[in-house]
Amino acid sequence: MSPPNNILIYRLGSLGDTVIALPCFHLIRKAYPHSKITILTNQPVSGKAAPAMAILENSGLCDDAISYPVGTRSQAELLKVRQTIRQLQPLTLFNLVAGRGFLKSLRDYLFFRSCGIKKIIGTPWHRRDFVVQKTSDGEWEREAQRLASRLASLGPIDLADPHLWDLKLTHGERNQALEALPAHGKNFIAVSVGTKVPVKDWGEANWEKLLASLSEKMSEITLVLLGAPDEWERSEKLRQAWKGRSINFSGKTLPRISAAILERCSLFIGHDSGPMHLAGAMGVPTLGLFSWQNPPGQWFPGHGSWKTIKVLYPPLPGGVWHDGLKMKRGVGEGILLLHPDAAFQEAMELWQANANPTVARFNAVPAGIVNS
Repeated sequence: MSPPNNILIYRLGSLGDTVIALPCFHLIRKAYPHSKITILTNQPVSGKAAPAMAILENSGLCDDAISYPVGTRSQAELLKVRQTIRQLQPLTLFNLVAGRGFLKSLRDYLFFRSCGIKKIIGTPWHRRDFVVQKTSDGEWEREAQRLASRLASLGPIDLADPHLWDLKLTHGERNQALEALPAHGKNFIAVSVGTKVPVKDWGEANWEKLLASLSEKMSEITLVLLGAPDEWERSEKLRQAWKGRSINFSGKTLPRISAAILERCSLFIGHDSGPMHLAGAMGVPTLGLFSWQNPPGQWFPGHGSWKTIKVLYPPLPGGVWHDGLKMKRGVGEGILLLHPDAAFQEAMELWQANANPTVARFNAVPAGIVNS
């Protein structure tokens, strides 16, 4: 393959959206090892690095970013984006945006053609791109698989291969993590208690009970809390339930430094969130706590064959998921059906099964769904 000089990847979303797209970024870089790869992504809310570049910087998977405010109707803003893309002169664009409907896909396609891009790969045209489907074994298709299917023209992609989830952390980033971690601590577990989506919130009472129970069994373990700046106060409050040493990094570390910190941990527990996906990609034994917002399986972290991944997904009414369940979080609904005792048991089993962090973490042993 004779690669063009410039490649453009269109991918929107948050930290978790970028992590589940890592195998796609690896595949594109492998196909175009000498090209300049630029990502067109959403503008950061905080004014700092775009969410995608907060994960991809220093990885070699992406060289630059163009960001814009998603949903803008400003003609001036759109013309600015078009001009920037035209100056870049990409010969190929890979569309990795989640399917948002046929008309929006057509609008995006025509916009990119107007930018002078001759080859566009991955435009969501099919039902599979817009609606999550069940696979032949009756499970809901994972988002990473749905995304990878749009790059079929580049060749097969083995999502079970941990190398395709590699963030390629640098020595400097790992050193920053070592400097941030307390010198007296050798064993760590990580927890993220925040979420930007209320329906995914397990509740402070549940977290307090779980942390208190775990600290009884892990008295020599240092608890590390990770999350966004606006989650610092909640993390600070909940870490009081931990009887041993603890440190609150919420809002204090950039995503790639958080990943390097997670790399030193023997367990992660958190909501369906960016930190959970980050932990799963890093090979950290990960317990994810899910709501009914999405079908079971769609947004589970990592790959289903990794024995380091467990999830607690609340039992479904009648055993069937439907759109009407998305926002359910009342008493006896959604994530509030997950009992702290069940989370404690699964966390302990996961931690004990992966007690030695120096042992290879990826073994093709199905983990499956754990229903509370």
